[in-house]
Amino acid sequence: MQQRRNAIRGGSWRWLLVSLSWAMICVLGCAEKPRNDRKVTVKTIETREQTPPPVLFEVNRRLPPRHRVLKTAGTPGEQLVVWRVYLRNGKEVLRVKVREETLTPPQPSIYEIGVHGHIASRGALGRGSSFRTAKVLTMHASAYTPHRSGGGTGSGRTASGLPAGYGLVAVDPRVIPLGTVLYIEGYGMAIAADTGRAIRGHKIDLCFATRAQALQFGRRQVRVHILRTAPPPKPPETNEDGNADDTNPEDSS
Repeated sequence: MQQRRNAIRGGSWRWLLVSLSWAMICVLGCAEKPRNDRKVTVKTIETREQTPPPVLFEVNRRLPPRHRVLKTAGTPGEQLVVWRVYLRNGKEVLRVKVREETLTPPQPSIYEIGVHGHIASRGALGRGSSFRTAKVLTMHASAYTPHRSGGGTGSGRTASGLPAGYGLVAVDPRVIPLGTVLYIEGYGMAIAADTGRAIRGHKIDLCFATRAQALQFGRRQVRVHILRTAPPPKPPETNEDGNADDTNPEDSS
């Protein structure tokens, strides 16, 4: 009787091993079968996209500090973009830009900016200076006052050697190089002129004239425009006599 039971148990184990072997063969066989639903097709498409108008800032010393006046409203441009689109089973899986072509150039928005007297005399912000926004950063801003003797938090001098004051701000030079001209929304025109041990990454420290102003500002997020000197305006077209051609074609009749 015992031998019969052992024979039954041995047969069960053998049957289980055979079943598992067949199951593995089926799984491997199914995995090795080529899938016809992985066919990739490629097509080229064209899209028209709007380009936002650039922003220009012009220094106007007749305006009060921190004031901004819209001089000219900009208009967006339009560009043609050619894409190479990869599809699998009719669904887009990848899109690669092939080329882009400007159809209508954008016209800039021009703002006149009032500059604080402490930085108005700096060469970078002379009368009539014009700047273009090269990049906009969202940064964590804090505030300080220039002299510790008056309850402030600064030493009175900046890392660049300039006397601290409104419009000279502390930055991380790895993010914003010293000497960069900035426009800080809610603060005004500024120059990156100082550094600080706690100013790392996307942090900026704004100098105010009084401790009360610094406390009122507190800490907040600000949008910082990294400015570059804008090219001078194009001179008017001249006629064959060398004089400016101010003739309106519509008035030639």
